[in-house]
Amino acid sequence: MATISQIEIQKRNKNRVNLYVDGEFYSGLQLVAVARLGLREGMEVDESQLKEAVSQSEISYAFEKCVDYLSKSMKTTKQIRDYLRKKGFSKEVEEIVVQKLKNYRYVDDDLYTQLYTEQNSKFKGSRRIKSELLQKGIHKELIDSVEVEADTQRQTADALAQKYMKGKDRDVKTLQKLQRFLVYRGFDYDTVGQIISRYRKNEDDWD
Repeated sequence: MATISQIEIQKRNKNRVNLYVDGEFYSGLQLVAVARLGLREGMEVDESQLKEAVSQSEISYAFEKCVDYLSKSMKTTKQIRDYLRKKGFSKEVEEIVVQKLKNYRYVDDDLYTQLYTEQNSKFKGSRRIKSELLQKGIHKELIDSVEVEADTQRQTADALAQKYMKGKDRDVKTLQKLQRFLVYRGFDYDTVGQIISRYRKNEDDWD
């Protein structure tokens, strides 16, 4: 058995405490976990009680941090996992918190993919969108289901091209730069080729 020698409120976070056992620092804990488990100074505890206190506290704290992180914008499962690892939480805590977030629908990769595609298709090509989703940790199977209507892609690419070409001459060098710009934005080569061809012919509208 060990004895809780001190429970000290943290200076930077009043909702967490520093737990000291037998005169030595043991771990940081959520205040609510301390209250729930009835921990107090002078109390004798065994190793299993301490591990349970730390586990429940870290899960609560990690979940709270993730909810705050998600309040700024939607995140993918991978982004949440990366965030928890960066904060130093254990693999066990990571798994429990990620599953809890999914149960609450705070993290939903299907919905994230749908909304990300809808928002970004207004100024990016499908190739670029799929590449970014992959980097954000969306599974390839889900990415493969992403569909952006050809008309939407063409209209978006055309609008970007018009903005890029405003006030510029339609010479070879400029059109080459336009081509690279549109390819970088992720538009398919057929769409880019049609736009470049139209500008070479000095046509202002699609056929």
